[in-house]
Amino acid sequence: MLKPHITYSGSPLDRRAPLRIDETGLRAVLTSSEARIVPVWNQKHLFSAAPQVQFLSYAALSTRLNLDDLGPTFLGFDDGTPWFVVSLPASETPPDLGISGEYRTLNEVVSLLPNTEASVLAYARAMVIWHENHQHCGRCGTPTRISDGGHARVCTNADCAHRSFPRTDPAVITLIEDPTGTRALLGRQARWPAGMYSVIAGFVEPGESLEETVIRETYEETGIAVGDVRYLASQPWPFPSSIMLGFRAKATTTEIARGDDELEDCRWFTRDDLRAFGKPGSAFENLRLPNTFSIARFLLNTWLDEA
Repeated sequence: MLKPHITYSGSPLDRRAPLRIDETGLRAVLTSSEARIVPVWNQKHLFSAAPQVQFLSYAALSTRLNLDDLGPTFLGFDDGTPWFVVSLPASETPPDLGISGEYRTLNEVVSLLPNTEASVLAYARAMVIWHENHQHCGRCGTPTRISDGGHARVCTNADCAHRSFPRTDPAVITLIEDPTGTRALLGRQARWPAGMYSVIAGFVEPGESLEETVIRETYEETGIAVGDVRYLASQPWPFPSSIMLGFRAKATTTEIARGDDELEDCRWFTRDDLRAFGKPGSAFENLRLPNTFSIARFLLNTWLDEA
């Protein structure tokens, strides 16, 4: 079941994949007055003070940039309106596009955006980052060119001609209950904001199922053995190129023994403990939960709402 209330999910776009290989048709859509092109500079989006994402038409951008060299990526249609994203050249200061606004990272403003808009910008960001990381062929090292409306890159070495496609790195993120279901296992990394604790997460390795990843990552980071692994929901997370796959698992052991350097602390917390996070005068007033727009918070809130 879709859960559009999870930030960055619930995209309104019809991606129209067949149009990507129709060069003539796609060109007509791109140059039409209806097209909205979202500029991204240094992986930041342009926002008005509201904040509201700023976009331009092909005609407006073409007076200031060579769009054919930059290769706008086609994102899809929202109720008949075509959306594209273009990555602006790297520079210390952004180019003047003739519109006011400020370039800001998506996570800075996401809580103030409509969820549908946030999902489109997350998609745009992911595509921009993929292009930045695949300027050269992974097989022979030759420069690549954009193809398929921005959804492929082709090696320019005729003897290779390898085609690359956008990829997403899967990561599991898991709410782990103790055997009684009354405590949840949370940890924190040293680089996180002061006092923030979150659920356990890690990347899927080759040749590994999602459930196996949950079991392995939990044991490696905390020394806790788990079973009864159940999928709950997912969240696109283009920071830089992941999808977070949310699970619930039941611990079969409770003694914490951190086995790697991922976490600087790991603890069991009751529901009352978590509800006291950040409350002045409580034993947990200096602790905080993950951001409200993260799937980590969704998993925790789901668990808290059960009792």
